[in-house]
Order: sequence, then structure tokens, then C-alpha cells
Amino acid sequence: MINVESRLRAEHLIADIEGQYQSVTEVNRDLNRLLVSFQANKKKPIYRWFKYKEGFSKPFLDYVFEHSNIKTGGVVLDPFAGSGSTCFAANERGLYSIGVELLPVGCHFIRVRELLHRVGMNTVQEWLHDIYDKKPWQIPTEINKTFSHLNITRGAFPLNSEKELMNYLFWSDSLPHDMRVFCKFVAFGILEDISYTRKDGQFLRWDYRAQKGSRKSSFSKGNIPTFSDALLDKCRIIESDLSSLAHDQILTSIDSRHNKIKSPLTLYEGSNFFHLNNIRKRSIDLVVTSPPYCNRYDYTRTYALELAYLNLTDMQIKEMRQSLLSCTVENRPKDFQNIIDPMSLEKIRKLVSESKALTAILNFLRAEKEEHRLNNNAVIGMIECYFFEMAVHIYQLALVMKRHGKVYMVNDNVRYNGITIPVDCILSSMAEKLGFKCLKIWVLPVGKGNSSQQMKAHGRSETRKCVYLWERQ
Repeated sequence: MINVESRLRAEHLIADIEGQYQSVTEVNRDLNRLLVSFQANKKKPIYRWFKYKEGFSKPFLDYVFEHSNIKTGGVVLDPFAGSGSTCFAANERGLYSIGVELLPVGCHFIRVRELLHRVGMNTVQEWLHDIYDKKPWQIPTEINKTFSHLNITRGAFPLNSEKELMNYLFWSDSLPHDMRVFCKFVAFGILEDISYTRKDGQFLRWDYRAQKGSRKSSFSKGNIPTFSDALLDKCRIIESDLSSLAHDQILTSIDSRHNKIKSPLTLYEGSNFFHLNNIRKRSIDLVVTSPPYCNRYDYTRTYALELAYLNLTDMQIKEMRQSLLSCTVENRPKDFQNIIDPMSLEKIRKLVSESKALTAILNFLRAEKEEHRLNNNAVIGMIECYFFEMAVHIYQLALVMKRHGKVYMVNDNVRYNGITIPVDCILSSMAEKLGFKCLKIWVLPVGKGNSSQQMKAHGRSETRKCVYLWERQ
């Protein structure tokens, strides 16, 4: 039996909740996909040193700070800090920042930027010249050191590039601590460039030239630079950025007496559910963030090369995956009993269960499962966990934010089995029941396409890319 009735009910309730937010939903032509992604950072000094695709750009952050009218000395929070763009853009404006990030990849870049603030630009330029002069990857080593591959990264590098990478790391290990951290970061930033892989949504895409067992791929990355070419190019970019910043009169965070950047930044490494409890109540003026989307993307796989470089094991990554906000089919329900008091937890559960649109969407997908039309049955559990955990997160934000404090949240709507889930409206509805008022849902002029699988089965239907603007009441 074709699942018509549950689809029609879901579509009716989706239209109903979208109607409730129609008056605050507007296309914002100041925004585009370049701004709310890493793309606009490709020419921004320091921000471009590591390509964190899931982050948003400094121009977008400048736009938000101007729009929010936050005062100098205010406190900005990004509970999904990524590579720290929100925190450092806030610091440049004389704002204090707090970042929470679980993935060690982003934390590593944040720590390196803090290192720059501490030691100063001149010192880092001296380290770069040491790399230029010594070319340590060309120095033969007596040790048989190998890259600490994960199961899914084996064979990722051409043999000569991996050998030169290990020579470079052997040299780095002999350096004083601060220099060692920085020099290792330089190589950290080129891992994808010198590999047979490319980050592609839910996974690493492999070039056809990789010796990856029986893998048959027609994908080609084109020219893959040698380790030497990629590393020297990265050094030149860093040196150019440091030189430009030294003469930038607009960047007010430069301390000209010591040639250092001040960094009033607090970073919590780990789960945002845990660390938001460490932030003082009613202390945050502004939140700018982008949580993982409900789209099955697994960052522990797309950043597998970088995680392996940081010496994480397969078991550690598996455990970390369960701590992430549920956005993959492998996530299991989290236990919040040691984080949220029982009465509040029950309130959140009730709030989620009373979302008519979400309930109807889940019922539709369950019916699709019964008729064997769901390509992965675990999608249902993932969606349930995603919205419950986001409700927990919004509840925690409400506790730490000042009255009239604002939240700017970047997120995408998603589509499963032909039904588009209005994540923007569902989350905004939950937020309004947890102490916020939805002021705006900004829709980007151009939305997001669907997967080829979705389009083949259900046709093309552009989904909204949005920025939510909520105010704490």
C-alpha cells in the first residue's frame, strides 16, 4: 500500500508550522553561500591557513556583529566553534569569546592561533625561515617511522610524499615545544592537498590512482602536489599573511609594542552539552554558531586524515562520534541525566513530543520503513535524536544568555524520501518555548540542492539555507 495518508498529514503540518513563521521569514540578499561557508575565507589572512569547510566566513561574522550592535567588551559564545572563526573575529573587535569544540581538528587550529598571539609574528617568521633553509623533509632519517593511519586512511598518500612527511615530523619532534607545535601545524594544513583523497560530504572521495584494495574509482583530483611543493606554498601563504597583518592599521588587536595579538579567548575542548554547564548563567551577550546539520555527514570521517595525524585511534574516534550532536546514522541516544536535572529533562522531552510537524514527519518515515522504501532505517532514530539534542542545547543556551541577548544560528533544512523537514521552523518553535523570541529566519537567495538519490526518486526540490535570529526574553 502506497504511503499516501501519512505523507499528506506530514505535508499539511509542515505547511502549518511554516505559516506560523511566514511573517518573520525573509530572503536576505546580503547573504550568500560563500559567506556562510569557508569559501569567503580563502583570501582572509590566518583564516585561510586551514580549510575547515564546515565553518563560516569572517565577512559573515562582521555582518552579524554589525547587525547585533554588540558593545565592546561584550561576550560572544560559539558552542560549535569549529576552527574558531567566531572567537577570533570577536576578539578583533574587542569582544571576549568562548568557544566549545569537540573535534580535535578545530581545537588544534585554535591552539595554533593562540600560539601566534603569545609568541608574536616575528618569532613565527623566524620559524618559517628555518623550514625554508633546512628543508627537513629532504634529510634522510635512520628511523623507520610510519604514519599512524586509521583503517580508512591507509594508502591515502603517494609513497614518496608519506616518506617526506615522516622525515619532516621526525625533525619537528626535536624542536622546542612552541616551534614544534607550529611546524607540525604547517604540515597538518596540507594533508588533503598531498593525498589521494578529497573531503566530500559524508565521506572521503578517493582518486583513481590510490592503491586502495579493489576500489574502482573514476574520480580524479587532477595534479597532486609533492610534499615539498605543498609545504613551501603553505609557508609562503603564512609569511605573506603575517607581513600584511603587521601593516594593517585596521586590526586593532595588534599590540605594536610587542608585535603580538591579544586573545581574550576561552576554549573548552569536548562536548558542548557538558561544557555549557561551566559557563556562568546570564553572562553571554551574543551567540553565533552553526551546529551540525541533520544530514548524515560524519566529520570524523571527512577529517580522518587530520585525526590520524593528531594520533587518534579508531577506538577514540568511535567514542568521539557518539559524543557529537547526533547527525549520523551511527549515533545512539545520549544520557543527559548527569547534565540536566530530571524535571527540566522531562520538560524538554514533552516539548519535543508535542511538535506536531516533527511527529508527523517521523510517522511518515516509519511508514516508509514498513514499506521498505527507506534506504537506511537508522535515519529515523537519527532525526529523533537530533531534534531532542538540539532542544537540550537550546535549553542550555537560554540559561547562559543575558536578557535581550541574541542567537544567530546557521543551519540547513533537509529532505528524506521526498519530504523536506523545516528544521528552521521546528527549532524556532522549540526555542520560543524555551525562553527565546524568533525575530527573523533569514533565507539565503539560493538554497541547497538534493542528493542525486533524492532527485532520482522524488524530483528536485530546493531546500532552504537559513540563519535564525532569536532573542532571549
